[in-house]
Amino acid sequence: MAEASHHDEHQYEIHRLKAPGLQMAIIMAGVFMAVLDTSVVNVAIPKLETDLSASTDQIQWILTGYMLVQGIVVPISGWLTDRFGAKRLFIFSLITFTIGSALCGMAWNLDSMIFFRILQAAGGGFMMPVANAMIFRIFPPDRRGAIMGVFGITIMAAPAFGPVLGGYFVQYASWRLIFYINVPIGIAASIMAILFLHEFSHEAKNRLDMLGFIFSTGGFFSLLFGFSNVSQYGWGSLWVYPFIFLGASLLVLLVTAELLVENPVIQLRVLKNYMYTMSLLITSVVQVALFVGIFLLPLYLQNIMGFTALRTGLFLTPAALASAVMMPISGKLFDKIGARPLGLVGLAIVTLSTYGFSKLDLNSSNAIIQTLYITRSIGMSMVMMPIMTAGMNTLPVQLVNQASALGNTVRMVAASLGTAILTSYMTTQSKIHSYHLADKIAPNTPQGLQLHNLQNALGAAGIPPYADHTTALMTLYGWIENHSFVLGMDDTFMVSTILATLAFILTLFYASAKERAVRAKKHSQGQAAAVSPD
Repeated sequence: MAEASHHDEHQYEIHRLKAPGLQMAIIMAGVFMAVLDTSVVNVAIPKLETDLSASTDQIQWILTGYMLVQGIVVPISGWLTDRFGAKRLFIFSLITFTIGSALCGMAWNLDSMIFFRILQAAGGGFMMPVANAMIFRIFPPDRRGAIMGVFGITIMAAPAFGPVLGGYFVQYASWRLIFYINVPIGIAASIMAILFLHEFSHEAKNRLDMLGFIFSTGGFFSLLFGFSNVSQYGWGSLWVYPFIFLGASLLVLLVTAELLVENPVIQLRVLKNYMYTMSLLITSVVQVALFVGIFLLPLYLQNIMGFTALRTGLFLTPAALASAVMMPISGKLFDKIGARPLGLVGLAIVTLSTYGFSKLDLNSSNAIIQTLYITRSIGMSMVMMPIMTAGMNTLPVQLVNQASALGNTVRMVAASLGTAILTSYMTTQSKIHSYHLADKIAPNTPQGLQLHNLQNALGAAGIPPYADHTTALMTLYGWIENHSFVLGMDDTFMVSTILATLAFILTLFYASAKERAVRAKKHSQGQAAAVSPD
Protein backbone atom coordinates (compact mmCIF):
# COMPACT_ATOMS: atom_id res chain seq x y z
CA MET A 1 0.00 0.00 0.00
CA ALA A 2 2.83 2.36 0.97
CA GLU A 3 4.58 1.48 -2.29
CA ALA A 4 1.45 2.31 -4.31
CA SER A 5 1.12 5.60 -2.48
CA HIS A 6 4.80 6.38 -3.18
CA HIS A 7 4.32 5.56 -6.88
CA ASP A 8 1.20 7.74 -7.00
CA GLU A 9 3.13 10.60 -5.38
CA HIS A 10 5.75 10.47 -8.16
CA GLN A 11 3.14 11.05 -10.86
CA TYR A 12 3.37 14.74 -9.92
CA GLU A 13 5.95 17.09 -11.45
CA ILE A 14 7.04 18.65 -8.14
CA HIS A 15 9.79 15.98 -7.94
CA ARG A 16 11.18 16.95 -11.37
CA LEU A 17 11.21 20.72 -10.83
CA LYS A 18 14.14 22.79 -9.61
CA ALA A 19 12.07 25.90 -8.83
CA PRO A 20 8.31 25.33 -8.36
CA GLY A 21 8.00 28.94 -7.12
CA LEU A 22 9.25 30.23 -10.49
CA GLN A 23 6.72 28.02 -12.31
CA MET A 24 3.92 29.49 -10.17
CA ALA A 25 5.13 33.06 -10.85
CA ILE A 26 5.02 32.51 -14.65
CA ILE A 27 1.57 30.89 -14.49
CA MET A 28 0.22 33.66 -12.22
CA ALA A 29 1.57 36.45 -14.47
CA GLY A 30 -0.33 35.06 -17.46
CA VAL A 31 -3.57 34.54 -15.54
CA PHE A 32 -3.33 37.98 -13.88
CA MET A 33 -3.09 39.60 -17.31
CA ALA A 34 -6.10 37.70 -18.71
CA VAL A 35 -8.33 38.28 -15.65
CA LEU A 36 -7.29 41.95 -15.40
CA ASP A 37 -8.39 42.55 -18.96
CA THR A 38 -11.93 41.28 -18.42
CA SER A 39 -12.57 43.75 -15.55
CA VAL A 40 -10.63 46.69 -16.97
CA VAL A 41 -12.54 46.88 -20.28
CA ASN A 42 -16.00 47.17 -18.64
CA VAL A 43 -15.15 50.58 -17.16
CA ALA A 44 -14.09 51.95 -20.56
CA ILE A 45 -17.24 50.95 -22.50
CA PRO A 46 -18.91 54.45 -22.42
CA LYS A 47 -15.68 56.10 -23.62
CA LEU A 48 -15.15 53.48 -26.35
CA GLU A 49 -18.72 54.11 -27.50
CA THR A 50 -17.88 57.79 -28.12
CA ASP A 51 -14.40 57.35 -29.60
CA LEU A 52 -15.35 54.50 -31.96
CA SER A 53 -18.69 56.14 -32.96
CA ALA A 54 -20.71 53.08 -31.90
CA SER A 55 -24.12 52.57 -30.31
CA THR A 56 -24.52 50.69 -27.01
CA ASP A 57 -25.84 47.67 -28.97
CA GLN A 58 -22.76 47.65 -31.20
CA ILE A 59 -20.19 48.29 -28.45
CA GLN A 60 -21.43 45.25 -26.49
CA TRP A 61 -19.74 43.09 -29.15
CA ILE A 62 -16.38 44.07 -27.61
CA LEU A 63 -17.46 42.04 -24.55
CA THR A 64 -19.72 39.49 -26.32
CA GLY A 65 -17.15 38.62 -29.04
CA TYR A 66 -14.54 37.90 -26.36
CA MET A 67 -16.92 35.64 -24.45
CA LEU A 68 -18.07 33.75 -27.57
CA VAL A 69 -14.50 32.91 -28.60
CA GLN A 70 -13.82 31.68 -25.05
CA GLY A 71 -16.88 29.44 -25.44
CA ILE A 72 -15.15 27.80 -28.41
CA VAL A 73 -11.58 27.49 -27.08
CA VAL A 74 -12.13 26.61 -23.39
CA PRO A 75 -13.98 23.29 -23.97
CA ILE A 76 -11.28 21.95 -26.33
CA SER A 77 -8.35 23.18 -24.18
CA GLY A 78 -8.15 19.78 -22.42
CA TRP A 79 -7.65 17.84 -25.66
CA LEU A 80 -5.19 20.46 -27.01
CA THR A 81 -3.18 20.27 -23.75
CA ASP A 82 -2.98 16.48 -24.13
CA ARG A 83 -2.04 16.85 -27.81
CA PHE A 84 0.53 19.68 -27.79
CA GLY A 85 1.53 19.88 -24.13
CA ALA A 86 0.69 22.45 -21.44
CA LYS A 87 3.90 24.44 -22.01
CA ARG A 88 3.35 24.98 -25.75
CA LEU A 89 -0.33 25.85 -25.33
CA PHE A 90 0.41 28.29 -22.49
CA ILE A 91 3.16 30.03 -24.51
CA PHE A 92 0.84 30.22 -27.55
CA SER A 93 -1.83 31.66 -25.24
CA LEU A 94 0.53 34.31 -23.80
CA ILE A 95 1.90 35.43 -27.18
CA THR A 96 -1.52 35.54 -28.89
CA PHE A 97 -3.06 37.47 -25.99
CA THR A 98 -0.17 39.97 -25.95
CA ILE A 99 -0.33 40.59 -29.73
CA GLY A 100 -4.14 40.91 -29.48
CA SER A 101 -3.78 43.45 -26.64
CA ALA A 102 -1.29 45.57 -28.60
CA LEU A 103 -3.59 45.57 -31.65
CA CYS A 104 -6.66 46.46 -29.50
CA GLY A 105 -4.73 49.51 -28.31
CA MET A 106 -4.20 50.53 -31.96
CA ALA A 107 -7.83 49.90 -33.05
CA TRP A 108 -9.13 52.68 -35.34
CA ASN A 109 -12.83 51.74 -35.54
CA LEU A 110 -15.39 49.33 -34.06
CA ASP A 111 -14.81 46.54 -36.62
CA SER A 112 -11.05 46.50 -36.05
CA MET A 113 -11.56 46.54 -32.25
CA ILE A 114 -13.97 43.56 -32.37
CA PHE A 115 -11.60 41.60 -34.63
CA PHE A 116 -8.59 42.26 -32.35
CA ARG A 117 -10.64 41.35 -29.24
CA ILE A 118 -11.46 38.00 -30.90
CA LEU A 119 -7.72 37.45 -31.45
CA GLN A 120 -7.05 38.42 -27.83
CA ALA A 121 -9.73 35.97 -26.63
CA ALA A 122 -8.16 33.15 -28.71
CA GLY A 123 -5.17 33.52 -26.37
CA GLY A 124 -6.93 34.51 -23.14
CA GLY A 125 -9.46 31.67 -23.30
CA PHE A 126 -6.79 28.98 -22.88
CA MET A 127 -5.01 30.75 -20.01
CA MET A 128 -7.16 29.69 -17.03
CA PRO A 129 -7.85 26.00 -17.87
CA VAL A 130 -4.20 25.39 -18.84
CA ALA A 131 -2.93 27.22 -15.72
CA ASN A 132 -5.25 25.13 -13.51
CA ALA A 133 -4.15 21.92 -15.23
CA MET A 134 -0.43 22.78 -14.78
CA ILE A 135 -0.86 23.52 -11.05
CA PHE A 136 -2.75 20.25 -10.51
CA ARG A 137 -0.05 18.38 -12.47
CA ILE A 138 2.80 19.92 -10.43
CA PHE A 139 1.45 19.59 -6.89
CA PRO A 140 -0.02 16.44 -5.27
CA PRO A 141 -3.49 16.72 -3.64
CA ASP A 142 -2.16 17.12 -0.09
CA ARG A 143 -0.22 20.29 -1.05
CA ARG A 144 -2.77 21.99 -3.28
CA GLY A 145 -4.81 23.90 -0.67
CA ALA A 146 -2.10 26.44 0.18
CA ILE A 147 -0.92 26.62 -3.46
CA MET A 148 -4.43 27.31 -4.80
CA GLY A 149 -4.86 29.91 -2.06
CA VAL A 150 -1.82 31.77 -3.40
CA PHE A 151 -3.04 31.30 -6.99
CA GLY A 152 -6.42 32.69 -5.89
CA ILE A 153 -4.76 36.00 -4.94
CA THR A 154 -4.12 36.57 -8.66
CA ILE A 155 -7.74 35.88 -9.54
CA MET A 156 -9.01 38.25 -6.81
CA ALA A 157 -6.33 40.99 -7.14
CA ALA A 158 -6.84 41.45 -10.89
CA PRO A 159 -10.54 42.46 -10.57
CA ALA A 160 -9.52 44.71 -7.63
CA PHE A 161 -7.08 46.75 -9.70
CA GLY A 162 -8.96 46.46 -13.02
CA PRO A 163 -11.73 49.03 -12.41
CA VAL A 164 -9.31 51.45 -10.67
CA LEU A 165 -6.75 51.26 -13.49
CA GLY A 166 -9.48 51.42 -16.12
CA GLY A 167 -11.19 54.35 -14.41
CA TYR A 168 -7.88 56.23 -14.05
CA PHE A 169 -6.80 55.67 -17.67
CA VAL A 170 -10.23 56.61 -19.06
CA GLN A 171 -10.53 59.74 -16.87
CA TYR A 172 -6.97 61.10 -16.98
CA ALA A 173 -5.13 59.49 -19.93
CA SER A 174 -6.38 57.28 -22.79
CA TRP A 175 -8.53 54.14 -22.95
CA ARG A 176 -5.80 52.66 -25.22
CA LEU A 177 -3.60 52.20 -22.13
CA ILE A 178 -5.99 49.58 -20.74
CA PHE A 179 -4.80 47.32 -23.57
CA TYR A 180 -1.18 48.51 -23.82
CA ILE A 181 -0.62 47.72 -20.11
CA ASN A 182 -0.80 44.01 -21.00
CA VAL A 183 2.05 44.24 -23.52
CA PRO A 184 5.09 44.53 -21.17
CA ILE A 185 3.59 41.92 -18.77
CA GLY A 186 2.87 39.61 -21.72
CA ILE A 187 6.36 39.98 -23.26
CA ALA A 188 8.07 39.32 -19.90
CA ALA A 189 5.81 36.33 -19.11
CA SER A 190 6.30 34.87 -22.64
CA ILE A 191 10.12 35.09 -22.42
CA MET A 192 10.08 33.55 -18.91
CA ALA A 193 7.74 30.76 -20.09
CA ILE A 194 9.90 29.92 -23.15
CA LEU A 195 13.07 29.81 -21.02
CA PHE A 196 11.90 28.33 -17.73
CA LEU A 197 8.41 26.79 -17.91
CA HIS A 198 8.46 23.06 -17.23
CA GLU A 199 7.85 20.69 -20.16
CA PHE A 200 4.98 18.46 -19.00
CA SER A 201 4.66 14.97 -20.42
CA HIS A 202 1.65 14.76 -22.72
CA GLU A 203 -0.03 12.32 -25.04
CA ALA A 204 -3.24 12.56 -27.07
CA LYS A 205 -4.31 8.97 -27.60
CA ASN A 206 -6.13 9.79 -30.82
CA ARG A 207 -6.73 12.31 -33.55
CA LEU A 208 -9.15 15.15 -32.85
CA ASP A 209 -12.70 13.89 -32.32
CA MET A 210 -14.18 16.01 -35.15
CA LEU A 211 -17.83 15.29 -34.35
CA GLY A 212 -17.31 16.29 -30.71
CA PHE A 213 -15.39 19.41 -31.81
CA ILE A 214 -18.19 20.51 -34.20
CA PHE A 215 -20.96 19.90 -31.62
CA SER A 216 -18.94 21.59 -28.86
CA THR A 217 -18.04 24.66 -30.94
CA GLY A 218 -21.55 25.11 -32.38
CA GLY A 219 -23.30 24.29 -29.11
CA PHE A 220 -21.40 26.58 -26.75
CA PHE A 221 -21.20 29.41 -29.34
CA SER A 222 -24.99 29.33 -29.97
CA LEU A 223 -25.86 29.04 -26.28
CA LEU A 224 -23.61 31.93 -25.20
CA PHE A 225 -24.73 34.06 -28.16
CA GLY A 226 -28.39 33.54 -27.25
CA PHE A 227 -27.86 34.31 -23.55
CA SER A 228 -25.79 37.43 -24.31
CA ASN A 229 -28.64 38.90 -26.43
CA VAL A 230 -31.33 38.52 -23.72
CA SER A 231 -30.69 41.88 -21.99
CA GLN A 232 -30.82 43.71 -25.33
CA TYR A 233 -33.69 41.95 -27.17
CA GLY A 234 -35.63 39.98 -24.51
CA TRP A 235 -36.28 36.23 -24.31
CA GLY A 236 -38.85 36.19 -27.14
CA SER A 237 -36.51 37.64 -29.78
CA LEU A 238 -35.30 35.77 -32.88
CA TRP A 239 -31.79 36.71 -31.73
CA VAL A 240 -32.32 34.72 -28.52
CA TYR A 241 -34.55 31.63 -28.37
CA PRO A 242 -33.56 29.98 -31.70
CA PHE A 243 -29.87 30.22 -30.70
CA ILE A 244 -30.52 28.88 -27.18
CA PHE A 245 -32.58 26.01 -28.65
CA LEU A 246 -29.90 25.25 -31.28
CA GLY A 247 -27.13 25.42 -28.64
CA ALA A 248 -29.01 23.12 -26.24
CA SER A 249 -29.76 20.64 -29.05
CA LEU A 250 -26.12 20.53 -30.17
CA LEU A 251 -24.99 20.00 -26.57
CA VAL A 252 -27.37 17.04 -26.22
CA LEU A 253 -25.79 15.60 -29.40
CA LEU A 254 -22.35 16.39 -27.94
CA VAL A 255 -23.08 14.38 -24.76
CA THR A 256 -24.36 11.44 -26.84
CA ALA A 257 -21.37 11.53 -29.21
CA GLU A 258 -18.75 11.92 -26.44
CA LEU A 259 -20.06 8.96 -24.45
CA LEU A 260 -19.74 6.70 -27.52
CA VAL A 261 -16.18 7.75 -28.45
CA GLU A 262 -13.22 6.11 -26.70
CA ASN A 263 -11.09 9.30 -26.57
CA PRO A 264 -13.49 12.27 -26.79
CA VAL A 265 -12.53 15.94 -27.20
CA ILE A 266 -14.46 16.66 -23.95
CA GLN A 267 -14.07 13.92 -21.36
CA LEU A 268 -17.55 13.65 -19.78
CA ARG A 269 -16.57 10.51 -17.87
CA VAL A 270 -14.98 12.71 -15.17
CA LEU A 271 -18.58 13.48 -14.11
CA LYS A 272 -18.79 9.95 -12.67
CA ASN A 273 -16.61 11.28 -9.84
CA TYR A 274 -19.00 12.42 -7.05
CA MET A 275 -16.76 15.10 -5.50
CA TYR A 276 -15.83 16.62 -8.87
CA THR A 277 -19.47 16.78 -10.07
CA MET A 278 -20.64 18.26 -6.75
CA SER A 279 -17.84 20.85 -6.90
CA LEU A 280 -19.04 21.88 -10.39
CA LEU A 281 -22.62 22.17 -9.16
CA ILE A 282 -21.76 24.24 -6.07
CA THR A 283 -19.26 26.58 -7.79
CA SER A 284 -21.67 27.17 -10.72
CA VAL A 285 -24.47 28.21 -8.33
CA VAL A 286 -22.03 30.42 -6.40
CA GLN A 287 -20.78 31.93 -9.69
CA VAL A 288 -24.32 33.06 -10.58
CA ALA A 289 -24.82 34.51 -7.07
CA LEU A 290 -21.44 36.27 -7.33
CA PHE A 291 -22.43 37.94 -10.62
CA VAL A 292 -25.20 39.96 -8.95
CA GLY A 293 -22.76 41.88 -6.75
CA ILE A 294 -20.14 42.41 -9.45
CA PHE A 295 -22.66 43.60 -12.06
CA LEU A 296 -25.27 45.51 -10.04
CA LEU A 297 -23.23 47.29 -7.39
CA PRO A 298 -21.24 49.49 -9.83
CA LEU A 299 -24.56 50.43 -11.54
CA TYR A 300 -26.05 51.38 -8.15
CA LEU A 301 -22.99 53.42 -7.16
CA GLN A 302 -22.83 55.32 -10.47
CA ASN A 303 -26.54 55.75 -11.30
CA ILE A 304 -27.97 56.24 -7.80
CA MET A 305 -25.06 57.45 -5.65
CA GLY A 306 -23.52 59.55 -8.45
CA PHE A 307 -20.02 58.03 -8.28
CA THR A 308 -17.52 58.45 -11.15
CA ALA A 309 -15.96 55.33 -12.75
CA LEU A 310 -12.69 55.94 -10.86
CA ARG A 311 -14.41 56.49 -7.51
CA THR A 312 -16.46 53.31 -8.07
CA GLY A 313 -13.25 51.37 -8.73
CA LEU A 314 -11.62 52.77 -5.56
CA PHE A 315 -14.78 52.04 -3.53
CA LEU A 316 -14.77 48.37 -4.61
CA THR A 317 -11.01 47.84 -4.14
CA PRO A 318 -10.92 47.19 -0.33
CA ALA A 319 -13.33 44.23 -0.75
CA ALA A 320 -11.16 42.63 -3.43
CA LEU A 321 -8.01 43.21 -1.34
CA ALA A 322 -9.71 41.64 1.71
CA SER A 323 -10.58 38.68 -0.51
CA ALA A 324 -6.99 38.42 -1.79
CA VAL A 325 -5.73 38.37 1.84
CA MET A 326 -8.29 35.70 2.77
CA MET A 327 -7.44 33.41 -0.18
CA PRO A 328 -4.12 31.99 1.15
CA ILE A 329 -5.59 31.76 4.69
CA SER A 330 -8.52 29.70 3.38
CA GLY A 331 -6.00 27.60 1.39
CA LYS A 332 -4.11 26.74 4.60
CA LEU A 333 -7.38 26.05 6.46
CA PHE A 334 -8.54 23.82 3.59
CA ASP A 335 -5.44 21.63 4.00
CA LYS A 336 -6.23 21.27 7.72
CA ILE A 337 -10.03 20.96 7.94
CA GLY A 338 -11.20 20.26 4.36
CA ALA A 339 -13.58 22.05 2.01
CA ARG A 340 -16.94 21.36 3.67
CA PRO A 341 -16.55 23.28 6.99
CA LEU A 342 -14.82 26.14 5.17
CA GLY A 343 -17.50 26.23 2.47
CA LEU A 344 -20.34 26.19 5.01
CA VAL A 345 -18.90 29.11 7.01
CA GLY A 346 -18.12 31.04 3.79
CA LEU A 347 -21.60 30.47 2.33
CA ALA A 348 -23.29 31.45 5.61
CA ILE A 349 -21.37 34.77 5.41
CA VAL A 350 -22.25 35.19 1.70
CA THR A 351 -25.94 34.44 2.32
CA LEU A 352 -26.28 36.93 5.22
CA SER A 353 -24.36 39.75 3.48
CA THR A 354 -26.28 39.22 0.20
CA TYR A 355 -29.53 39.42 2.20
CA GLY A 356 -28.21 42.73 3.61
CA PHE A 357 -27.84 44.00 0.01
CA SER A 358 -31.50 43.17 -0.67
CA LYS A 359 -32.43 45.91 1.87
CA LEU A 360 -30.62 48.83 0.16
CA ASP A 361 -32.56 52.03 -0.60
CA LEU A 362 -31.93 55.45 -2.16
CA ASN A 363 -30.25 56.72 1.02
CA SER A 364 -28.13 53.75 2.15
CA SER A 365 -24.84 54.85 3.70
CA ASN A 366 -21.50 54.21 1.99
CA ALA A 367 -20.17 52.57 5.18
CA ILE A 368 -22.97 49.96 5.23
CA ILE A 369 -22.55 49.16 1.50
CA GLN A 370 -18.77 48.82 1.84
CA THR A 371 -19.00 46.66 4.99
CA LEU A 372 -21.49 44.32 3.28
CA TYR A 373 -19.35 44.08 0.15
CA ILE A 374 -16.11 43.38 2.08
CA THR A 375 -17.88 40.74 4.23
CA ARG A 376 -19.40 39.11 1.14
CA SER A 377 -16.03 39.01 -0.65
CA ILE A 378 -14.34 37.38 2.36
CA GLY A 379 -17.11 34.75 2.40
CA MET A 380 -16.69 34.13 -1.35
CA SER A 381 -12.92 33.62 -0.97
CA MET A 382 -13.61 30.86 1.58
CA VAL A 383 -15.81 29.00 -0.91
CA MET A 384 -14.68 28.96 -4.55
CA MET A 385 -11.07 27.71 -4.42
CA PRO A 386 -11.47 25.11 -1.61
CA ILE A 387 -14.63 23.60 -3.19
CA MET A 388 -13.02 23.50 -6.65
CA THR A 389 -9.70 22.10 -5.35
CA ALA A 390 -11.39 19.37 -3.26
CA GLY A 391 -13.24 18.20 -6.38
CA MET A 392 -10.06 18.08 -8.50
CA ASN A 393 -8.10 16.35 -5.69
CA THR A 394 -10.14 13.16 -6.02
CA LEU A 395 -9.36 12.75 -9.76
CA PRO A 396 -6.42 10.73 -11.15
CA VAL A 397 -3.62 12.91 -12.55
CA GLN A 398 -4.19 11.77 -16.16
CA LEU A 399 -7.71 13.30 -16.14
CA VAL A 400 -6.62 16.70 -14.79
CA ASN A 401 -6.32 18.46 -18.19
CA GLN A 402 -9.79 17.37 -19.31
CA ALA A 403 -11.41 18.06 -15.90
CA SER A 404 -9.94 21.57 -15.81
CA ALA A 405 -11.31 22.33 -19.31
CA LEU A 406 -14.78 20.96 -18.48
CA GLY A 407 -14.92 22.81 -15.13
CA ASN A 408 -14.02 26.17 -16.70
CA THR A 409 -16.58 25.61 -19.48
CA VAL A 410 -19.45 24.77 -17.11
CA ARG A 411 -18.69 27.78 -14.88
CA MET A 412 -18.52 30.10 -17.92
CA VAL A 413 -21.91 28.91 -19.22
CA ALA A 414 -23.39 29.22 -15.70
CA ALA A 415 -22.13 32.82 -15.40
CA SER A 416 -23.54 33.66 -18.84
CA LEU A 417 -26.92 32.07 -18.10
CA GLY A 418 -27.02 33.76 -14.68
CA THR A 419 -26.24 37.14 -16.27
CA ALA A 420 -29.06 36.73 -18.83
CA ILE A 421 -31.70 35.50 -16.37
CA LEU A 422 -30.92 37.92 -13.52
CA THR A 423 -30.56 40.98 -15.78
CA SER A 424 -33.91 40.15 -17.36
CA TYR A 425 -35.47 39.56 -13.93
CA MET A 426 -34.16 42.87 -12.59
CA THR A 427 -35.43 44.82 -15.63
CA THR A 428 -38.90 43.23 -15.30
CA GLN A 429 -39.08 43.87 -11.54
CA SER A 430 -37.97 47.49 -11.98
CA LYS A 431 -40.77 48.06 -14.54
CA ILE A 432 -43.37 46.49 -12.21
CA HIS A 433 -42.23 48.71 -9.31
CA SER A 434 -42.25 51.73 -11.62
CA TYR A 435 -45.92 51.12 -12.59
CA HIS A 436 -46.93 50.66 -8.93
CA LEU A 437 -45.14 53.84 -7.85
CA ALA A 438 -46.57 55.90 -10.75
CA ASP A 439 -50.11 54.66 -9.92
CA LYS A 440 -49.80 56.19 -6.47
CA ILE A 441 -49.50 59.76 -7.83
CA ALA A 442 -53.10 60.92 -7.36
CA PRO A 443 -54.20 64.32 -5.94
CA ASN A 444 -55.04 63.00 -2.43
CA THR A 445 -52.08 60.60 -1.97
CA PRO A 446 -48.83 61.61 -0.17
CA GLN A 447 -47.06 61.51 -3.55
CA GLY A 448 -49.72 63.76 -5.12
CA LEU A 449 -49.36 66.25 -2.26
CA GLN A 450 -45.58 66.05 -2.64
CA LEU A 451 -45.96 66.94 -6.35
CA HIS A 452 -48.29 69.85 -5.46
CA ASN A 453 -45.88 71.19 -2.80
CA LEU A 454 -42.92 70.86 -5.17
CA GLN A 455 -44.83 72.77 -7.85
CA ASN A 456 -45.65 75.58 -5.36
CA ALA A 457 -41.99 75.75 -4.24
CA LEU A 458 -40.83 76.05 -7.87
CA GLY A 459 -43.42 78.80 -8.48
CA ALA A 460 -42.20 80.67 -5.38
CA ALA A 461 -38.63 80.40 -6.72
CA GLY A 462 -39.71 82.37 -9.82
CA ILE A 463 -40.26 79.52 -12.31
CA PRO A 464 -43.21 80.47 -14.61
CA PRO A 465 -46.53 78.55 -14.17
CA TYR A 466 -46.31 76.64 -17.47
CA ALA A 467 -42.81 75.32 -16.51
CA ASP A 468 -43.27 74.57 -12.80
CA HIS A 469 -45.69 71.66 -13.36
CA THR A 470 -43.43 70.04 -16.00
CA THR A 471 -40.31 70.49 -13.83
CA ALA A 472 -42.09 69.07 -10.79
CA LEU A 473 -43.32 66.07 -12.79
CA MET A 474 -39.84 65.41 -14.23
CA THR A 475 -38.32 65.57 -10.73
CA LEU A 476 -40.90 63.15 -9.34
CA TYR A 477 -40.60 60.73 -12.26
CA GLY A 478 -36.81 60.85 -11.89
CA TRP A 479 -37.33 59.78 -8.27
CA ILE A 480 -39.70 56.99 -9.40
CA GLU A 481 -37.14 55.74 -11.95
CA ASN A 482 -34.34 55.64 -9.36
CA HIS A 483 -36.56 54.12 -6.68
CA SER A 484 -37.88 51.40 -9.01
CA PHE A 485 -34.30 50.58 -10.11
CA VAL A 486 -33.26 50.09 -6.47
CA LEU A 487 -36.35 47.99 -5.68
CA GLY A 488 -35.67 45.80 -8.76
CA MET A 489 -32.04 45.46 -7.67
CA ASP A 490 -33.15 44.47 -4.14
CA ASP A 491 -35.41 41.76 -5.60
CA THR A 492 -32.48 40.43 -7.64
CA PHE A 493 -30.25 40.35 -4.55
CA MET A 494 -32.99 38.33 -2.85
CA VAL A 495 -32.78 35.75 -5.68
CA SER A 496 -29.00 35.73 -5.13
CA THR A 497 -29.62 35.10 -1.40
CA ILE A 498 -31.77 32.06 -2.31
CA LEU A 499 -29.00 30.78 -4.63
CA ALA A 500 -26.39 31.18 -1.86
CA THR A 501 -28.71 29.23 0.49
CA LEU A 502 -29.01 26.47 -2.15
CA ALA A 503 -25.19 26.30 -2.43
CA PHE A 504 -25.03 26.06 1.40
CA ILE A 505 -27.44 23.08 1.39
CA LEU A 506 -25.45 21.35 -1.40
CA THR A 507 -22.21 21.88 0.58
CA LEU A 508 -23.70 19.92 3.51
CA PHE A 509 -23.36 16.82 1.26
CA TYR A 510 -19.87 17.70 0.02
CA ALA A 511 -17.48 15.12 1.44
CA SER A 512 -16.21 11.66 0.55
CA ALA A 513 -13.87 8.98 1.89
CA LYS A 514 -11.41 9.79 -0.92
CA GLU A 515 -11.23 13.48 0.05
CA ARG A 516 -10.75 12.58 3.74
CA ALA A 517 -7.95 10.17 2.77
CA VAL A 518 -6.04 13.01 1.05
CA ARG A 519 -6.19 15.12 4.24
CA ALA A 520 -5.35 12.14 6.49
CA LYS A 521 -2.21 11.56 4.40
CA LYS A 522 -1.23 15.23 4.75
CA HIS A 523 -1.81 15.05 8.52
CA SER A 524 0.26 11.84 8.94
CA GLN A 525 3.12 13.33 6.88
CA GLY A 526 3.04 16.41 9.11
CA GLN A 527 3.22 14.24 12.24
CA ALA A 528 6.06 12.15 10.78
CA ALA A 529 8.02 15.32 9.97
CA ALA A 530 7.44 16.60 13.53
CA VAL A 531 8.80 13.46 15.24
CA SER A 532 11.69 12.71 12.87
CA PRO A 533 15.14 13.80 14.16
CA ASP A 534 16.96 16.65 12.39
